[in-house]
Amino acid sequence: MPKLLTSLAILYFLVLVKSHGKTKILRNNYAISIHDMVKLIDYEHQLLDILQNFTNALQQRVDAIEYYLYTTDYEAEKKLPDDPIKSFRIIRRLHSDYLNWKWLMEQQPWEPLVKHIIAIAPHMPTLKDIEEAFNGLRLIQWTYSLPTAQMAEGVLQNIHHNTSLDAMQCLTIARHLVKLKEFIRAKEWLMVGLQMHEADEDNEVFYSQLGMPLSDFYELFAEIHDELGTRYLAMSELRLAIKNWPERVSLQRALSRLKVNIRIGKEPAKAKEKSEGVYNKCCSTECRPSAKLHCLYNTTASYFLRLAPLKMELLSLDPYMVLFHDVVSDKDITSIRNLAKGGLVRAVTVTKDGSYEEDPARTTKGTWLVENSKLIQRLSQLAQDMTNLDIRDADPFQVLNYGIGGYYGTHFDFLADTEMGNFSNRIATAVFYLSDVPQGGATIFPKLGLSVFPKKGSALLWYNLDHKGDGDNRTAHSACPTIVGSRWVMTKWINEREQLFRRPCLTTL
Repeated sequence: MPKLLTSLAILYFLVLVKSHGKTKILRNNYAISIHDMVKLIDYEHQLLDILQNFTNALQQRVDAIEYYLYTTDYEAEKKLPDDPIKSFRIIRRLHSDYLNWKWLMEQQPWEPLVKHIIAIAPHMPTLKDIEEAFNGLRLIQWTYSLPTAQMAEGVLQNIHHNTSLDAMQCLTIARHLVKLKEFIRAKEWLMVGLQMHEADEDNEVFYSQLGMPLSDFYELFAEIHDELGTRYLAMSELRLAIKNWPERVSLQRALSRLKVNIRIGKEPAKAKEKSEGVYNKCCSTECRPSAKLHCLYNTTASYFLRLAPLKMELLSLDPYMVLFHDVVSDKDITSIRNLAKGGLVRAVTVTKDGSYEEDPARTTKGTWLVENSKLIQRLSQLAQDMTNLDIRDADPFQVLNYGIGGYYGTHFDFLADTEMGNFSNRIATAVFYLSDVPQGGATIFPKLGLSVFPKKGSALLWYNLDHKGDGDNRTAHSACPTIVGSRWVMTKWINEREQLFRRPCLTTL
């Protein structure tokens, strides 16, 4: 393996040179939907197959050369030949063999392989994908208070998963945290990565060829400690790094900056305070504001429910909120997800000027189910039976799939007065859970101290408007970051326009 590292680096360099300016990178937003990660798995297997073929071709050459050195009795041939046989062997080899070896060394067996890599280059993740994946990990760590060392080892909420990060990935996370000026957390990730790198010191050539030599770790170490105010520690480590890597100009520049900051007495960066409250608590454990509520069979919302009642759990009476259990079958869930998979696009928000833009507080992809199929009709009837509301003016079903650390920031479903226009306000929201989520992914109502963890086949219903028809601020809600699993939900927004005789507005109760 080690003797092929330089050749692999040459292949990587050739790909960069040949693909530069010839490929158009697509905006795939891989980190925004776990479903789309399937594509990356396929692409990575293609790349690994190409690299394996490349190493096989190089290994054949290495084996041929080593065998040639063995047949020539390389060490012994340095002696002056003392018989005609040896003399002839040398003359023949230098007359014929050197031309063949010259030809072999001039051949480039990687050319067709490079073309294969260039073909999939437009589908590779971009810097934006890296940043969004990092943001997902950062949000998971903050929300669930995960220790850095455990998270790097794949231990999430005391559950060990069959995965871990390596030194290069820890360095990447530390660099992004430095950009956000979160230096204390950046220091934690860097030290974990540095320990991993030093434990693997025999493969320093490997890290250097992939663009992350040990000197990069020490350079970032000095930058972080410079910002934190521990500058003399940074100074000693930088000088040691410069002694080991005198050719690194960036280390000299870092030392110059450090000396200036020591001389002028630059103030250290202030640590960002971490606020823990209801949000963090109820994202980690399921919260219920009252123990007096109970479960029942709903048989009154429609005539059909007399024959097939719904299992209903009361969560709150004011505002009204219930959780229905086992309302969507596995068969229907599979059909819904299959309908949605081909149309998933990044969720956007509407700005004040009517344009659409990406919302960093909404890391999910979604699509609308507007097909007039029997499945959709049956689901619409189910929504009406569950809510006892008229759904003729309701929005279509929206299916969402969340990404790495996928979440939805705290928001209201009802429309503000300035947003209304000719629209009818959303009187109620129904969220159908189309998958189990092993860790994370709860729907949380911070002002109510209430959270519901996804359970496949269940549905959460709440009223967004109070009895006067005004928006109820207590219904502010969020989707907690998904830690493990693929969070699929389907939302139905029911509007108030058709509810005159179902739930009329009242000035008083």
